[in-house]
Amino acid sequence: MPAHPSETTTARHLAYTVALDPAKSFGQRLLGKLLASSLLRTWFSGDVVIFRNTPEPLFAVERAGLSEVFIETPDFQALADQQEAWRYKFRVREYLDVSGYDKVLFLDADCLALRNLDHLLEGDWDIRWYPESRKLTDSVFNCFLTDEEIHRWRDRPGANSGTLAVRAELFHDVMAEWERIDLGPTTRTRFCSDQGSWNRLLLDTNLRTKRFERGEIQFPLCLHPSFHDWKKAALVHAIGGTLREKMRFLWGLYMQTFYYDDRGTMLNLLEV
Repeated sequence: MPAHPSETTTARHLAYTVALDPAKSFGQRLLGKLLASSLLRTWFSGDVVIFRNTPEPLFAVERAGLSEVFIETPDFQALADQQEAWRYKFRVREYLDVSGYDKVLFLDADCLALRNLDHLLEGDWDIRWYPESRKLTDSVFNCFLTDEEIHRWRDRPGANSGTLAVRAELFHDVMAEWERIDLGPTTRTRFCSDQGSWNRLLLDTNLRTKRFERGEIQFPLCLHPSFHDWKKAALVHAIGGTLREKMRFLWGLYMQTFYYDDRGTMLNLLEV
């Protein structure tokens, strides 16, 4: 298990994820459980909340600093339903009491912490976002951009909507504005609108924004396929693969990160 961070922090942070599955499915729940477990095992100093749409808890045993919230949702099956599911990242704000916290971190369920994330929430800013190597003009970001903006922002990176942080006192206002934009009219075909609306918010806001360092967050299944590029990241985000590919990859990476040793102790235990 990674060592406890040497420097303690007095700030209280909150991290949350949304693990919503279609009926009789379990993929998002597995991903959410891996993510939450990785945050606990890397000594994240804040609290962790998982939103699920199944009555059964993800964890059979309660964990300090971890809570699960059941919410009722439609049965997500088709792509349109899945895009509706992505909107819950800002819709669950009504279930979150962020009073007393400093920063609120949202992570998609297909993320995994490889080391402590506290340092990502340090500093004096209102919103922190991750710049992808894909451009803002890409179809996964641009559905709220005008033609003139497509030309003006052709060199700007798109902002990933699954790895972001907001100052707690502004959290509800930012999430409400995100939803307002997302439910509004688009300028081109609606595709991944939660990302498009998040990028629109960042372009329009007067709040203080800061980018996450690229090396701290890596996308190993899509944009950063080299092990040597992402092995030192604080967080990996498994975009770009199928759900089963995400599950297999993150399960293996979880076991490697937290249970590997040169003696093969876990392998020996499995052989008993």
